[in-house]
Amino acid sequence: MDGKAQRDGANNGKRLTVTMELDTLDCPICFEPLKPPIFQCSVGHFLCSSCRSKYLDNKCHICSARTTFTRCFGMEHVVQSVKVPCTNAMYGCTKYVTYYQKVEHEKACAPWVCAAWGCFCPVPSCTFLGPTDSLVDHLTTDHEIPSTTLPDSDTVSLRLQLGLHVLERNRTDYFFLLKMSLVATGHAISIICVQPSTTEPKFTCNMNYDCPATVFCESSSCHIRSSSLYDGFPEGFDLILPKGKIPDDQNGILLRITIRQALSVSRASLQGNGPTSAPQGKVIAFALQRKLRIHCSDS
Repeated sequence: MDGKAQRDGANNGKRLTVTMELDTLDCPICFEPLKPPIFQCSVGHFLCSSCRSKYLDNKCHICSARTTFTRCFGMEHVVQSVKVPCTNAMYGCTKYVTYYQKVEHEKACAPWVCAAWGCFCPVPSCTFLGPTDSLVDHLTTDHEIPSTTLPDSDTVSLRLQLGLHVLERNRTDYFFLLKMSLVATGHAISIICVQPSTTEPKFTCNMNYDCPATVFCESSSCHIRSSSLYDGFPEGFDLILPKGKIPDDQNGILLRITIRQALSVSRASLQGNGPTSAPQGKVIAFALQRKLRIHCSDS
């Protein structure tokens, strides 16, 4: 056993933090974690009770010596004392469990048990779950999603392309996530506030698009929905840019966004009848957003 130990606290001399190869605690025959009762041959080679029942000829599986297998209470005490962290520690589980009970614990400790602590990755087939700062790093590093920092002025201009775009605000436990996708009527833009616990909308957003090339501008105001992204990016949209009004530019569109703290939330938006509700409010949202549009070319 290759291990090293260190006292865990000056006032707790009987507790040690130990590093060891975990296969030391596995049965050398079936490779399952050793758990009481544990047996050994006369030389001291271990095996679990399940494998012990298969060796009725009393021949050691390692040294091949004829022997009588006896209980090894010392090793049983060791395996009962070894505690390991749950694999879901990155998802918020703080429990340390006995090594041979680790698999059983993790079957019950699924990531969604800790979902109230973290947020999910909205990218299809990705199973990442973690706190918002870790999710931002994951999105921008692993999925190479572009990111923009929202300044203290609460207004920013950014280049938005098809897909996702992270909008960060420093020193907060949330961030904003924009999504632009193609729909039958044009380019649909949505914004949500990503945070572990879904709450009533706390922010309002004003989006402005102005294109000198097509002499067209568009604006929309909405309450920003909050989501942990448990079911992926929520349906619905907050701004529609009609077909033919956006130039074919591979650099994306230039969007000006202002985000403010919401002073009040209308009953309609909370009940799913506002411009940002999904999916039931999707048709109503489109109608409301049509009224919000300002066509500079018509003025």
